[in-house]
Amino acid sequence: MNAKEITSAVLSYYHAKYVLKAPFPKGEPAISTSAEWSYEYARHVLNAPFKKGEAAIATSAAYSFRYANDVLKAPFRLGEAAIATNAHYSLSYAKEVLKAPFRKGEKILATQANYSLAYARDVLHAHFPLGENIIATCENSLKLYKALSLEKIKKRPKFFKY
Repeated sequence: MNAKEITSAVLSYYHAKYVLKAPFPKGEPAISTSAEWSYEYARHVLNAPFKKGEAAIATSAAYSFRYANDVLKAPFRLGEAAIATNAHYSLSYAKEVLKAPFRKGEKILATQANYSLAYARDVLHAHFPLGENIIATCENSLKLYKALSLEKIKKRPKFFKY
């Protein structure tokens, strides 16, 4: 296979990883069109950020989170809009990358009781008012939420009965 034949993202990635075992600059324009292959190229070939592929990566919640966590080991601001569309990746981004609240993802986190509970417990270490209505609809999540050690919080959610 010669360089002219390598036009797709996947072929360019495989050529870099398995044939050259090194970066493949001529294939980077093709790789940079794909979130998946841009992430894979950054992680497994460059072992460093791949700036040309960041726009494509930023279209995917999964690859934005993975790029931040595995490659940058730091926040990936360009991908936060995509991450904020997915509760799983919003929680993971807050816990594993930011190690702090992820305000952009709170709206989606508040749509599922288990993610609201986990966000309150593992990230906020406090109650999560935006997620309390959904938590109240799930008996198990509500029980666990009530059991959280929230002594520092003066105002309790209205469904708490003491």
